[in-house]
Amino acid sequence: MNKLLTLIAKHEEKIKILLIFYALYCAVIIGVSWDEKYYHVLGKINLNYLLSFGLLEENFDQKYRYSTLYWSFSSLISQLAPSKYTIEIHHIINTVFGLLIILGIYHVTKKLFNKSIAKISSVFLFLIPFFFGHLAINSKDTIVAFAHVWIFYYLIKYSINIIDFKKRLLIILKISTLSALGTGIQLLFLGSLLPIVILFLSYILFFKNRSFKEIFFDFAIYLVLFYFILLLFWVDTHSNVLALPLQFFIKTLSLDIGWPFNLLNGDYSSSRNVNKGYLLINYFYKLPEFIIFLYVVSLPIIIINFQKLKKKINNILLKFLSILLILIFPNFVLIFISYPIYDGLRLFLWVAPYLVLIPAITFFLLINYKNIFFTFLKSIAIILIVFHIINFLNITPYHYTYLNSLSGEKKERYKKFENDYWSVTLKELILSSNLPEKKINYHTCGVSPGLTKSYMKQRYGNVEYTDIKNATYIIMTNRTVSSRKSDKITNCFDEYASENVHQVVRNGIVLSAIKKYNHE
Repeated sequence: MNKLLTLIAKHEEKIKILLIFYALYCAVIIGVSWDEKYYHVLGKINLNYLLSFGLLEENFDQKYRYSTLYWSFSSLISQLAPSKYTIEIHHIINTVFGLLIILGIYHVTKKLFNKSIAKISSVFLFLIPFFFGHLAINSKDTIVAFAHVWIFYYLIKYSINIIDFKKRLLIILKISTLSALGTGIQLLFLGSLLPIVILFLSYILFFKNRSFKEIFFDFAIYLVLFYFILLLFWVDTHSNVLALPLQFFIKTLSLDIGWPFNLLNGDYSSSRNVNKGYLLINYFYKLPEFIIFLYVVSLPIIIINFQKLKKKINNILLKFLSILLILIFPNFVLIFISYPIYDGLRLFLWVAPYLVLIPAITFFLLINYKNIFFTFLKSIAIILIVFHIINFLNITPYHYTYLNSLSGEKKERYKKFENDYWSVTLKELILSSNLPEKKINYHTCGVSPGLTKSYMKQRYGNVEYTDIKNATYIIMTNRTVSSRKSDKITNCFDEYASENVHQVVRNGIVLSAIKKYNHE
């Protein structure tokens, strides 16, 4: 085991390059996610409007929710490449920002603990399937996570006693831009920052390296910059920059957005009435086995080595409490706030970077402090990591569909959690199929009708989307739907238990299927 760790350390730079290329490879080959094209178009429209300095009239149709700082930027970059590669370019841009999240948690962990733990945390984050699987296809939650991590980093930097006003102003500008970036995508983003703001203020008060006057002045600058950057790219507010942002924010709280149903460990529910243990249940089944294992052994390992950590890392107790506060906060919110929760852990992607910190610390202790017990635990952890890497590669590029071995028999897992809820497997499913009919009549269940039509025309040409009665084939994932036969919630696989014609399978699990409809 020690030889393996030594070998990895020796080839660290080569491994880093390999991981980057693997991420970019996944970005290029993966299909388009459900509403991805809408945001590409939205970004292009807003970019044209901004470049015309507001003279171009467009129908923005933003549903009162979105600023377009990121999508406008992505659109600008994508236009530098041939149009036939637009999707791939958007995916690569998203992936770059995703990799910058990993860099961000590296810098945060390095500031809080040390370089070794930072390296471990960045590798662990890369290997979190529900995080990695969203990098290319998710231009919303990935960017929110990016903004969150880097705001945390710059708040840590600000907390250091930087007297020079120009340096402080630069940090404030960065935090303002990142805040506008995150808030533009999710108006409730600022709420997710509450734990790190509390930590920041506590740190300032504890060490007294900033006066209240100084903090108040800097905060006033932040608010002005944040508001200006946010509204610049939030074109629906331009007719009334004072009243409309507040109106849209209030409307967002009451919007019945997203998918109406949820599937959580075999239990169906409304997305507005999810189990209060929603996050913990998802973590238990969707985090890799090695992460679960390191959490289980973390408490005794950290307690045993706490005095050693205390000598090497300043304010270690405060930092541990910081991590716990960030991890506990979203669970606390779910108990008291009713807001549509769906798509597994997608809406909580910003938590992923912080989930790896305690396992990273635990693994660091296991490999650096040697005794028989620690060596045994280290061996188990490494075996589980190797086991996970094999599974990780086997589900390429659909990592976000991952469920760990604790989730039961593979053939029954579709009944426990939705897997391909964003229809990214449609590209492979349809383009690799071989249906015999000259004209194909099809229906869909749980997949994007627009994406399905696009791929079907590309593959077969003569196709028609029709109602279920006239359909020869049904194209589907295991998305939760309202049953046609009763008032119950079910999933597409069970709703249309017809003959499988073609499937996308990863690691023994069916992710999407084309079924020949039985009209009987």
